[in-house]
Amino acid sequence: MLAKAVCATPVACVPRGKAFAPATAPAARPRALPLAARRQRVVAAAAATQADTKYPGWEVIYRDLTAAGIPSLTPEEAFDEVELGRAVLIDVRPPEDHEKAHPRGAVNIPVFLVINSPSSPGEFGKWLACKANGVTPTKPNPELAAAVAAAAAGGKSAILVCEAGGTTEPSINFPTGKASRSLKAAWKVLTSSGLGASQVKHLAGGVYGYANSGLPMVGEYDGSGAGRTPAVAEKPSGQYFNK
Repeated sequence: MLAKAVCATPVACVPRGKAFAPATAPAARPRALPLAARRQRVVAAAAATQADTKYPGWEVIYRDLTAAGIPSLTPEEAFDEVELGRAVLIDVRPPEDHEKAHPRGAVNIPVFLVINSPSSPGEFGKWLACKANGVTPTKPNPELAAAVAAAAAGGKSAILVCEAGGTTEPSINFPTGKASRSLKAAWKVLTSSGLGASQVKHLAGGVYGYANSGLPMVGEYDGSGAGRTPAVAEKPSGQYFNK
């Protein structure tokens, strides 16, 4: 009489002809990062975003704008471009200045935004410093380039305009031109929007020059925000010889 087989281990007994698949342990769940590490990641991400939107020094902006040949249009030239449907005026001033008065048809896309609620340690530090000195804290508008590209859809040019305009024209007072919000915005659009250099332009004289040229404005413009420093200073004259 044959002896019956006895299973020493129940899981080892399988019907004849059946493959045996050993049981597998459930996958281990990834261990959650410590709170300090998660905070470091958030800070690093915020710092990276801030670095992406931060502007370089004026020397770099001036070099890139002049190398690309970004033109500065007179108010009359800008008006004609807009009237012919070939361009759109982009007012990069704060919304409250735009609402008070602006060139007719201009689209407001601020180059800087007011920091009301700091979202990173860097912003909080800047916010505290500005508040302590009675200055309005601002940060670069991260949506500037994309918004300008959308406003200039259909192959139009974007003419950037601020209060006084600034200039890339060298002069006695300003050998590398004079920085302005519209020129900084032009640099950001040139380097980040996908628009070609031929589509990025700058309004010489800013809103101040546009209004003083008698061109159509919306609202009452008094020119008080243009500042006392001229956007274009006296150019050198005479002949010079290399020694």
